[in-house]
Amino acid sequence: MNVRAGVALVAIFAMSLAAPSLAAPRGPIRTIEVAPPNAAYVTAHYLAALARLKRPQSVSFEYSLAQLGLHTMEQLHRVYRSGRNERDEMLAIDGVKLKAPAVRVITGHNPHYDIAVVTPRPDTYRFVPIGVRKAPGGGFIYIFHLEPHAPRAFAVTAIELDGRTFLPALVKFVTSANGAHGSGMLRYSGIDGYWVVREAAISATLRNGKSAREHIAWSKYRFPTTLPRDTFRVPHPQASATLVPGALAIPGDASAATPIAIPIPK
Repeated sequence: MNVRAGVALVAIFAMSLAAPSLAAPRGPIRTIEVAPPNAAYVTAHYLAALARLKRPQSVSFEYSLAQLGLHTMEQLHRVYRSGRNERDEMLAIDGVKLKAPAVRVITGHNPHYDIAVVTPRPDTYRFVPIGVRKAPGGGFIYIFHLEPHAPRAFAVTAIELDGRTFLPALVKFVTSANGAHGSGMLRYSGIDGYWVVREAAISATLRNGKSAREHIAWSKYRFPTTLPRDTFRVPHPQASATLVPGALAIPGDASAATPIAIPIPK
């Protein structure tokens, strides 16, 4: 039986594993009846929080990927990362566990979802305060509309800052390239003192007019001080699975070369 798999380490769509028709959040931002935050005060704390970000020496995690559109698939991966070295093990495809993981080792990897890479800065965006809403776990969320100073292939449209850390809990964006365009979101939260990506979703229209969606969820984060010496050893060619690029990928990523390119910051 031929096993088809799509690798989309740098792809982001909007389809839930449990609900294939789920799209990225839409509609107006609902806020409580309070005055908009003082933009200068909040952005100053936001920049200070970014400057204080802890960086793990090493990290491991799992992510589930679901695509609908150009490719329709579900995958489960486990990743080990240290510096710019990454080992990606594909564990299951469409709910079927592989007899042996399909392993890919990348050197010089750019962590595109890293909060320090994705989040906007006042020197490239105008921060427009929208309002404040209560956070589910207590405290407040500061909401900003973002306007880039110059046209960008990837542009953040809104950001929600956690009122306790002043770090982004939600980033909304639009993106376009090579005749394709889309919109989506990224969610972040704190684990063991590190601010990490937890969810990514995008809904895109490809250059052929067809729609594509993707949803990625990250879990099981661990932050070991070191990883085994052979973690990033390039494996021998494997016949258990064929690694095929996903529907949307980020230009410049060593892991995929696809017909459609949806860029995010580098």
